[in-house]
Amino acid sequence: MEDVWIMDSGCSRHMTGHRKWFSSLNPVSIKEYITFGDNGQGKVMGVGPVSLSAKLSLREVAFVRNLGFNLVSVSQLLDEGFEVRFKKGACCVLDAEETLVCSLLPFGQVIRVDLTFVSGLARCLVTSPSADIWKWHRRLGHLSFDLLVRLSSMGLIRGLPKLRAEKDLVCHPCRHGKMVAASHTPMSQVMTSYLGELLHMDTVGPARVASVSGKWYVLVVVDDFSRFSWVFFMEFKDEAFGFVRDLVLRLRNESHKAMRAIRSDNGGEFRNSRFENFCRDLGLEHQFSFPYTPPQNGVVERKNRTLVEMAQMMLDEHRTPRRFWAEAVNAACYIANRIFLQPSVKHLRAFGCRCFVLKKAGHLDKFESRCLDGVFLGYASSSRAFRVWILEAKQVVETCEVSFDETMPCTTPPLSFQVIMKKAPPSLKMRKVQIMLVMQEPLHRL
Repeated sequence: MEDVWIMDSGCSRHMTGHRKWFSSLNPVSIKEYITFGDNGQGKVMGVGPVSLSAKLSLREVAFVRNLGFNLVSVSQLLDEGFEVRFKKGACCVLDAEETLVCSLLPFGQVIRVDLTFVSGLARCLVTSPSADIWKWHRRLGHLSFDLLVRLSSMGLIRGLPKLRAEKDLVCHPCRHGKMVAASHTPMSQVMTSYLGELLHMDTVGPARVASVSGKWYVLVVVDDFSRFSWVFFMEFKDEAFGFVRDLVLRLRNESHKAMRAIRSDNGGEFRNSRFENFCRDLGLEHQFSFPYTPPQNGVVERKNRTLVEMAQMMLDEHRTPRRFWAEAVNAACYIANRIFLQPSVKHLRAFGCRCFVLKKAGHLDKFESRCLDGVFLGYASSSRAFRVWILEAKQVVETCEVSFDETMPCTTPPLSFQVIMKKAPPSLKMRKVQIMLVMQEPLHRL
């Protein structure tokens, strides 16, 4: 019986009587006993982790003296986010993504073992393996551990399991991306009453390295009421008007209420005759922040900082080349728009991880590879698809036929940078040499 584990639907915690299963064992702080069916008792000697397979590791397993069985608690598996399915002749364990983790065969006719706890015995705490919180921390764009735990405990995001953060968790990409001297004081309350009443906007850039599509700037627009945001990538700053005009007209068509105002800084891309005439024709008030006073445009300034920090950390995580900064910002915006809206996050994957795209072209040779190696770069904006950089073709594709390996970054040699200087803004033409020298540095700013 030492090598047999029994799936027990009546046991409140995992337990075993064999010390060899533990890689480490922690002593219990209070005396705990378990009463067996013959009224005998077993003392809990310690608690520790046990690995049953490469995909299934049990947490908080009790080491019980004189226990002759190894018991897997169904209730504790459910608390940890797993799904247990009993079928005739077998039992299988699935993770939160419904991936098979472990399949167990019945041991004779054993379905339930009669165990009861004496007074003073604490039930197993609802915990999650430390690897889970790290996985979701990466998937959600390096969301803070405290906020991640609060969201999981309140059940605000479908597909997010119950998580618990251990003390002193340190994420190095977060430290590199979030270290600041000071921050703007946030507004105490939202000043609008409906979606689309007021839009905040700002441009960020120029980037030190052109994106793969030759863009240098990003326009960020934030709705004041919902804090929903949009990002648009530009080769020149004066392209901002076209994106704002199209967005305003689309929101006016989709909403039954009139837009009241837009707010920006005093940059030349916003303070010009085109914006003035457009706002006058639509009856919009164009509000400007005081020169050199970013806190007055704080809503979009904080959104800029959030998106840039998330992009910085996602790029650092797998050492993704800096020319993919626009893809990282786009993925960060996609994630940020879905954190507080009770969405499903089952489809989220770690930015920059290795992935494999199914080949669809023509007839494949029987022994030819069925997929292409790629790097995950985010999510499609207009369809339920993923954006992937195909290493062989050196291009970005959108596809839903893709599988992921989030355990490691792409192991191929780093992609070479190609600084795009075609039609570069005048302010950048004299910086060509400087750009080529600093493009390997961290992305301190876009």
